[in-house]
Amino acid sequence: MALLLGGSAAVMLVLAAAAFLTLRTEDPMPPPGPWPDAIGIATTLRAIAAVPEADREAIAAALSTPDLIVVLNTATPCRQETDVFATRTLRHALYALDMPATPAPLVMNCASDAWRSGLTRVSFDVPDVTFLVHNYARVSGPGMILATLPIALWIGTIATGTAVLLLWSAWSVRRPLGVLAEAVSRYEAQDRPAPIDETGPSEIRGVIRAFNGLQERLARSSETRICALMGVAHDLRTPLTRLALRVEMGDEYMRQDGLKRDIGLMKRMLDNAMSLFRGFDATEEWEVVDLAALVQEVSADFVAVDRPVRTKADYPILLRCQPLAMTRALGNLIENGCRHANNVSVTLREEACDLVLEVSDDGPGMPSRQRREALRGDTRKVPERADGAEHLGLGLPIVAEIVRRHQGRMALLDATPCGLMVRIVLPRTLSSAVA
Repeated sequence: MALLLGGSAAVMLVLAAAAFLTLRTEDPMPPPGPWPDAIGIATTLRAIAAVPEADREAIAAALSTPDLIVVLNTATPCRQETDVFATRTLRHALYALDMPATPAPLVMNCASDAWRSGLTRVSFDVPDVTFLVHNYARVSGPGMILATLPIALWIGTIATGTAVLLLWSAWSVRRPLGVLAEAVSRYEAQDRPAPIDETGPSEIRGVIRAFNGLQERLARSSETRICALMGVAHDLRTPLTRLALRVEMGDEYMRQDGLKRDIGLMKRMLDNAMSLFRGFDATEEWEVVDLAALVQEVSADFVAVDRPVRTKADYPILLRCQPLAMTRALGNLIENGCRHANNVSVTLREEACDLVLEVSDDGPGMPSRQRREALRGDTRKVPERADGAEHLGLGLPIVAEIVRRHQGRMALLDATPCGLMVRIVLPRTLSSAVA
């Protein structure tokens, strides 16, 4: 806006200077207003007073003009009206001059006739002279142009700049709003729409930024709910598999405590899923648990159904966590290892600043190029293990989300001498908060 006004002012000054140089004349022009008429009246009075009475009629006739009529020794009719601006300014100008007559002149505004504007009558007693002055400004054409050119150029420039600015403002507001309206209308028809470019005024950019964030959150929420539903279905397979194995292996493995634990785990998983899809915060209560005992308990459930799981953990390791979430994470990791390997080992130890949980197997492992995809949780791209076994591919993304919620880190590494190792590092701040 400042650049626009500055450029307009510069253009106006250039045009005004060009017009002044073009219209300038050698003869000075009289200034507008009452002064030319007042000076003409004073000059005429001096000329009449300087000649004999016999020649005054000829002088008066010679000095009369259409705009300033000189009447000598003759009464002129005048229907007086309220003074107008021309009458008042001429009276002030005459009183300011040193008039060669006494007393002061009588200045009156006379009514106009049918074809011309009103007159200002100026009457003198000595000598008996009357002047009839038309009530309009006597300014020459070039003078009028020079007098009005700067203001006309300024007003025209301002009007043009304002019009351009308004048109540009309307376009800059209408275009992004149209794009936003189109994006809103076709939002349902797209799976994950691309964000809209943030253009236009700051307020419009703020609206577009908010809409981009909204559609991103909606898409992420939808994916999270789908992944959560599939994750619950995936997690239920582990206790269901154990129950099926207990039934197949007979009475020796049909222990009530194991059956009750698996059934309770399934019930809690379903309760969390129901609370999630009802719109509540799917946040499990945080409790202080012995992580080593939790690892031993989950491993024992697999050992009870004849799964080759070995555990090595330091006792006790207190941790403030979500017990069901940690149980789901351990169960998923051990289940994945048992599916692809003959032996699975679980190690839990304390290091200087962290708690390290490692679940390794002696299976075929996973190619390094697929490990990042395995942690993303994108159900449309399910990485496969080297053995080519078919599976849902949600176990590792679920574990990664649980680890992230516990402020930890997760990595997929090569086990020694073969297989895959899942390393989870949890901060000691969670255990120090217990103390």
